[in-house]
Amino acid sequence: MTTVIAFQGPDFAILGADCQITDGDRRILSPSTPKIVKIGRYLLAVRGDARPGDVLMYSWKPPTYDGSEPVKFMGKKIIPSIINAFKANSYDFEKENAMFGFIIAFAGNVFEIGSDMSISQNIDGLYAIGSGSDYALGALSGALPNISESQILKALAIAAKYDINTSAPFQIEIQKV
Repeated sequence: MTTVIAFQGPDFAILGADCQITDGDRRILSPSTPKIVKIGRYLLAVRGDARPGDVLMYSWKPPTYDGSEPVKFMGKKIIPSIINAFKANSYDFEKENAMFGFIIAFAGNVFEIGSDMSISQNIDGLYAIGSGSDYALGALSGALPNISESQILKALAIAAKYDINTSAPFQIEIQKV
């Protein structure tokens, strides 16, 4: 359980996340294991099952962005590299009940990746995954199209107030093009 939110601006991407890890009925606050990491020129945010996120955060070697059309690059290069990282680390993402999601940003483009390795982009540039995502989206939707770091922090705080699986401190990462 988590709250991760992102916004794709005209020349930047901003990602925000909480620090809570929920293990059954235990709440663990762990800023030392961030939900957003920088991997080369990528920002990667994770939610859900820990193992796929750990594989990507600590073992994945993403392809170098070649400037091609971003959606095609995701489908032809990034998704296959993620699947290869899972295989190399003995993680079967197709197993029954696998539950995870990622948000990835590169060159100012933001994509959501589902448990089935599907990709999506939202026309308004707003993204949210995890148990507090609806609260965060609601908090940000009125601010479009001018989303700032302070608004991301406020949306995370609102999610933490109403979602038992979301807690401060919050992490913010900005990628400028």
